[in-house]
Amino acid sequence: MRKTPLAIIFLITFIDLLGFGIVIPIIPSYAEAGFGASDIMVGLLVASFSFMQLLFTPLWGRLSDRLGRRPILLFGLLLTVIGYILFGMAQSLAMLFLARMLAGIGGANISAAQAYISDVTRPEERARGMGLIGAAFGLGFVFGPFIGGALVGYGYSIPGYAAAIFSAIALLTAFFALPESLHSRKKAAESADDEKPEEGEAVSAGIPESSGITASVGDFRIGLLIQALRRPFVGPLLLLFFLITFGYANIYATFPMISTREFGFTEREVGYLFGFIGIISAITQGGLIRWLSRFIEERRLFVAGALLTSIGLTAIPFAPGTWSLLVVLAVLSVGTGVMTPSCLSLISRHADEKEQGGVLGINQSLGSLGRVLGPVWGAFVFQALGTSWPFLTGGFVLFLVVILAWRTLWGKK
Repeated sequence: MRKTPLAIIFLITFIDLLGFGIVIPIIPSYAEAGFGASDIMVGLLVASFSFMQLLFTPLWGRLSDRLGRRPILLFGLLLTVIGYILFGMAQSLAMLFLARMLAGIGGANISAAQAYISDVTRPEERARGMGLIGAAFGLGFVFGPFIGGALVGYGYSIPGYAAAIFSAIALLTAFFALPESLHSRKKAAESADDEKPEEGEAVSAGIPESSGITASVGDFRIGLLIQALRRPFVGPLLLLFFLITFGYANIYATFPMISTREFGFTEREVGYLFGFIGIISAITQGGLIRWLSRFIEERRLFVAGALLTSIGLTAIPFAPGTWSLLVVLAVLSVGTGVMTPSCLSLISRHADEKEQGGVLGINQSLGSLGRVLGPVWGAFVFQALGTSWPFLTGGFVLFLVVILAWRTLWGKK
């Protein structure tokens, strides 16, 4: 594994996601207190970020395959900086929507970051490499919410400006320190073309060149999506990743709301809860999964993580107090910390080596679709049926993932 590029991609991802962690816990209260948004409107606001990722992630994945990972990462970071500046300057709900949508376009470059890791890691190391992005998310949620909670007392615009500063630091770091990785992937692919695959190797599990998916993935047409989902092993995993993100995203907008309305936490304390989730996620994805992956198959890690996530989601509204809630959130965080990088690694390892950016772009688009529909559904049932329903429905979806994953992964010859 090439340590230096991985360290740099981890650093810039962490710094950028620190800004994301600053603003995400305060968005519901910002929209409600500042602009009188309803619960459903809060869900739409949270979903707007992911809607832009849905539209632009496959495009960035396609362009990163053609132009390189580095320019896509840089441009995305620039758009993120602008989006956070507008977040701090927002004078209306419409402007707040615009800020989140622009940040979503910038954040769509995550497929390029994942493809970068695929470029500089060997297949057997990929789960640990993908775990670095998860660790960056986790660390962003360790420090970001604490910072956002502390700054929100000075006004909702201050966290937005702070997030812009951190993303600007990430942009400068990437500009001066991040090398291009695509040439490494091309060299590896050229070498692989000269070697005969070993018997039993899953060389046909990915999307072949003749499918045209890499050439057209930026369009994200329904036909191409269906074609990808029909691929053996990779297709079902793409569908499972969508279900994972949809089920978990039920709580994106509703967890801050249930925390303040039902549990009586302040905005600062909600930030601390998000920070606690980030601590457990960082420990899991940055260290625990590295150790576990040495002894346990990725498919087993995936199923176990989905089961823990289902339990954690379902138990949130029934926690009788702060300490029990922290235990539930710990279970939830360990589950997602094990499940997500395992799923990503399985997809990456069984996709064609020449189409990593394209396949991961489709995968991230499906994830973004889940993060669009999840908050909208969660906010709807929160307002229409009651505060427990986003968590109950999310837990049910993750339990469905456990069943489908078991059938898919153990059914593979």
